Amino acid sequence: MPLVPSPADLNVQPRQRRVVYETLAKLPTGRSVRDLISDFGMQETELRETLRKLDQAGLARRTRGTWCAVPLETDQPPARVPDAESSTPADV
Repeated sequence: MPLVPSPADLNVQPRQRRVVYETLAKLPTGRSVRDLISDFGMQETELRETLRKLDQAGLARRTRGTWCAVPLETDQPPARVPDAESSTPADV
């Protein structure tokens, strides 16, 4: 299972990559490269290289031509759903 990226992983990225990541993070369904080109006004090769670098850093991933941001690890533990078995009374 891959590790969840931390905010420190994002902070070491150049500003351009952080801006692309933050935009992707605001879009829960992700965006295609063609849509992102119009959002940023970057050259396609530059945008693709930025997305590849984010992917290598574990901060973004591509699924069927759509790029999405990988959620960053937070200080809060994930919410835990109680087990159904633990809430049932013991057999008497």
